[in-house]
Amino acid sequence: MAETHLVYELEGEISEVDVFKLAPTLLALGQLIQESNHELFPEGQDIGVNVKPFRQGSFIVDLALFSPTNLQKLIEFLKPHTLEQLKTLLECIGLIGAGTTASSIGVIRAIRMLKGKPKSIEVVAPDQVRYTPTEGNSFTVKSEVHNLLSNPTIVQNIVNIYSPMEEDRRISDVKTFVQGEEKATQISVNRNEIPAMREYADEVKSLSQAEIVKEVTIPGVLLNPKRGAFENDPKDWSFRRGEDIITATIKDQIFLAKYAAGIIRLNSSDLLTVELLEKQKVKGTIVQKPSYEIIRVTEYRQGPTQRRLI
Repeated sequence: MAETHLVYELEGEISEVDVFKLAPTLLALGQLIQESNHELFPEGQDIGVNVKPFRQGSFIVDLALFSPTNLQKLIEFLKPHTLEQLKTLLECIGLIGAGTTASSIGVIRAIRMLKGKPKSIEVVAPDQVRYTPTEGNSFTVKSEVHNLLSNPTIVQNIVNIYSPMEEDRRISDVKTFVQGEEKATQISVNRNEIPAMREYADEVKSLSQAEIVKEVTIPGVLLNPKRGAFENDPKDWSFRRGEDIITATIKDQIFLAKYAAGIIRLNSSDLLTVELLEKQKVKGTIVQKPSYEIIRVTEYRQGPTQRRLI
């Protein structure tokens, strides 16, 4: 079982720590690591997170990769890269340093460089995304880091792990590093950076809740009437589309006029060929129920019986 020890340390004039106030922060740290692991390695091993006091104001976070089944344990035993998964995960989050090159920028460093809401975000290569701050120079991150930066849960948990600095003025900085490799891996965040982090978190949350509408026009759709409307009301008509039932607004004024005049008397066995507009809404990442409009009835075939639908 691969294992890494991450140290979470509060810096400042700290004589004692209220464990009940700090507990939500440590919980957020565990959730941040596990959620990020699922995002980066959806088919990889899970991570067990255990926290224990290390010294005054410091905690050791034990990270252990494990497999839930004996078969997966055997498969992972043959793979030599489990420790690399932990190291890559912590570097992508930005809880430990990964060098000074653009390709080594983690989530936490990227948020600090943005200093709030980004001016623009552009995909510049299949595995690279460019972020431009409102002020300052643009920088490029790996696509894996971009995925974490776009996840509102992950970003909010990053804010939460630094929130003790806002609640306790004695805490000036929060440091994280791998035990035994402090000099090479240490990352330090100070209190003054928290407002900009919160601004970025609010922006990501807002974008995740935004609604996107995708419209697709489908020609030659075959429908059987199920429920009509009085006179030439265009709304709330329902049709059978194979085994599915859809509700649609009819935009074809010629068809509606013929229906209102009694020239067309719809029956459930009638067949309509239509040009159908499908509007698919996505709110954040959640797909909503589609809506439909019949742009034009291109063909109407009368069924064997005639009984007006109301």
